[in-house]
Amino acid sequence: MPTHDLRAALAADEVRDVVAAACYAPEPGAPELGKVGLEAEAFPVRLTDGGAPAGRVPLTDSGAPGTLSVLGRLTPHTQTPGGVPLFALDAGTQVTCEPGGQVEVATAPWDTAAAALAALDRASMDVAHSYAMAGATLAAAGVDVWHPADSVTRQLETPRYSAMAAYLARRGPAGRTMMCHTASLQVNLCLGPPSTAGERWLVANLLAPLLVATFAASPVPGAVSGRGLLWRQLDPTRTGLPARSLSGSEDPVDQLAGLALSADVLLVRTRHGCRPGTPGRTFGDWLRAGGPAGWPTAEDLRYHLTTLFPEVRARGFLELRGVDALPRRWRAVPVVLLVGALYDARARQQIRGLLERHRATLSTLLDRAVVSGVADPAMCAQAVEAWSLALAGGRRLPVGYVRDQDLRTTETFLDHFTMRGRCPADELAERLADSPAAALAWAGDPIDTLTPL
Repeated sequence: MPTHDLRAALAADEVRDVVAAACYAPEPGAPELGKVGLEAEAFPVRLTDGGAPAGRVPLTDSGAPGTLSVLGRLTPHTQTPGGVPLFALDAGTQVTCEPGGQVEVATAPWDTAAAALAALDRASMDVAHSYAMAGATLAAAGVDVWHPADSVTRQLETPRYSAMAAYLARRGPAGRTMMCHTASLQVNLCLGPPSTAGERWLVANLLAPLLVATFAASPVPGAVSGRGLLWRQLDPTRTGLPARSLSGSEDPVDQLAGLALSADVLLVRTRHGCRPGTPGRTFGDWLRAGGPAGWPTAEDLRYHLTTLFPEVRARGFLELRGVDALPRRWRAVPVVLLVGALYDARARQQIRGLLERHRATLSTLLDRAVVSGVADPAMCAQAVEAWSLALAGGRRLPVGYVRDQDLRTTETFLDHFTMRGRCPADELAERLADSPAAALAWAGDPIDTLTPL
């Protein structure tokens, strides 16, 4: 919490050290081939007898079982330190809830992509069966295209989410929609040793627009990635790509410290909870001039870092955030491509050579990715070449690191979508034009394809 004692306040020359320790501290001796962790979100949707959407499943019971009851069939829930319901499953996998009631299945970090995907599949199947027993399905898409945004209310009233909602509301309507109406698939990868980490960080950021374009799965008027569009509209001080990276800085800590100082303070923690910040007042402003609550401490900076949401989020590992939530049949594809691109040295160097000349225009490319995806001919050409290199990298990883079936699925996906200038949003839009039920069937996995509980 802030302090009025300047001796305990954060000094300007301490910012870099705090950021490095919290975000970017490669370890000498770390293996080149890192771990993989996955976080898959989806919308729980009630079904009519005909398979049409009948509203989102709320957190608590409301005439029918809510999420706490549905997931309680698997295991009793506890709470995270922030007050979010948490269901601990086998092998370190956890299920939590997002502000609008979206369900997130998060694996532990696994030594191989194969093990991480297997753990995610097992947990997701158990969760899907539990919802099916309650007459509901889990719909995986970047935006809930079945319900109007204003029909879904925030389900979690934690101090952090309440302050975040209040701050974002001062910026516009995108924040509320993002919190309650979007879902993603996050891929978490290791930084690696110091000799690898810098290039891995760079290539991850260079790939950010292609991730959005390739895996857009949230068609809305004017965009193939409605989720990506919301993030672009949300708060430019804390999203997108670090400005210092675009302007040529080669030091990841410098880039991240610059992002932290230039981002608005989203909330200030107090003894009584959280107070929303004021748009236009940056952490750098707070550091220089203090405020009614006092000056920030190192602890305040560390918490501020958790409120930054760039496309690639450094948290001691790399959290790649550009992928819209995908149905289970396609979920392995971004994982295979990212481990191939970032964990195989040859692919990483080749992709850097291909994309680094676009570094200064990555923000513009991200805008194009959100709107057009790989229907943009230049974006499509980049994606085909970069992902071909990444797939080759995935094939070179040690035997067993990637499942053969996932390599085949990735090849099928690229041929079916990317090489034809299409993304999952195109198929989802076509199914939605047929009927909401058809779109729900596309976004979920038929229960008869899942292993019973």
